[in-house]
Amino acid sequence: MFYGFFYAALPTLSGNSAAEISLADFDELAAGAMSGKRFRQLVSWDDRDSDTGVAVYREMRKFDDFLKLRIAGERQEKLGVFSELPPCDDYYSEVEFALPGAVASADPVERERIVEQIRWRKIDELEAGHELDFTALCCYRMRLASLEKYRRRAADDGNSVFERMVDRLSGAVNSI
Repeated sequence: MFYGFFYAALPTLSGNSAAEISLADFDELAAGAMSGKRFRQLVSWDDRDSDTGVAVYREMRKFDDFLKLRIAGERQEKLGVFSELPPCDDYYSEVEFALPGAVASADPVERERIVEQIRWRKIDELEAGHELDFTALCCYRMRLASLEKYRRRAADDGNSVFERMVDRLSGAVNSI
């Protein structure tokens, strides 16, 4: 099915800025633009325990598994702790090329940004040749889900946590 009009109406996503649409709003729009079966397939990305019937999601999950194993291997090496990691049947040279940049960074936010860039490039690769079809919508949704985790890290929530920590520390200092 052609989803061109729906896709064209969506805001552009950038890994460097907040999305203009929430994942919940996207899902609500998508539910009205496609059949129930297709919509369930679209949101199957969220259920990591199920074997999704969407090829692009299966490929991205394999990529994520490899990426996570390589990150775990790098952490072990950095800490000087070695345990056997599960084998991975797939190999992705782009991870081997880009991950050392993340590992070399002393800034944890920068490391996370580099890892997200690795994922976005893989989504770009998976989306190639799928303009305005269901696979393109799946790729859009994966990107939006990635941005959504940053939306949840709101400044107000962070300030609230910070204030509670300061209050606890103040109480501990006053009791000494």
